[in-house]
Amino acid sequence: MAEVQRPDSHPMNLRFRATAIHLASSACVASLAWWLVSVVWYPEPLAALAGGSALFAILVAVDVVIGPALTAVVADPRKGRRELVRDLSVILLLQLSAFAYGMYSMAIARPVALAFEIDLFRVVTAAEVNTQTLPQAPASLRSLSWTGPVTLATVKPTDPAEQLRTIDLGFAGVPLAALPEYWREYAQLASKAWAVSKPVAELLGNRVVAAADIERIAVKAGVAQSELRGIPLLARRAEGVVLLAAPDARVVGILALATAF
Repeated sequence: MAEVQRPDSHPMNLRFRATAIHLASSACVASLAWWLVSVVWYPEPLAALAGGSALFAILVAVDVVIGPALTAVVADPRKGRRELVRDLSVILLLQLSAFAYGMYSMAIARPVALAFEIDLFRVVTAAEVNTQTLPQAPASLRSLSWTGPVTLATVKPTDPAEQLRTIDLGFAGVPLAALPEYWREYAQLASKAWAVSKPVAELLGNRVVAAADIERIAVKAGVAQSELRGIPLLARRAEGVVLLAAPDARVVGILALATAF
């Protein structure tokens, strides 16, 4: 009597089922990662400004595409059970390792501070901060945020030796905003931020920005567009404008720009 072949023993059946399960699982994990990255760590428009979008795209490519694709290749019912489990375990281990490394990279590159520095704002990432001097920051700023950047201000050192040190660090690519010993509560220097701010139209010049974005920010802040003022913003991947509103020079929104100031 001929042996009855199980329906799932056909190579295409096994490949399809294994790949579908792997793809669905990877998509669920990627969805959770997307929420964590886009909502918590990199709230818009900081994903574009700090480079979160590019990093997450690579992460998704590894997690959702490569892993299931490799499963489709190795899921051959002609293999013994032990061999198949071994191959799939290796793929899962490599995928999880790549995913963990990707999430770690995004975690250390997350924006932790929106820092007012003399006449501009900077987006400061966790990797840029000199954590050794965090104890010298004000009590409320001694830990790095995990839920989006904290708005703060910086002060210039008054000691000549410290002034030279910060200048040297600046030439080395370490801005004042990355040094916690010079961090201060934004409210303490909000008046200085307002003094150096400019009308939004003047600051934007010929740059194209969606009017709807400015209107949305103005409505949310409860002020007219003409009352908004702006300060240039520097970040890793792009530049932008931080919008302020009276009477307390509070930060009410950020506009991402494609061109340099």
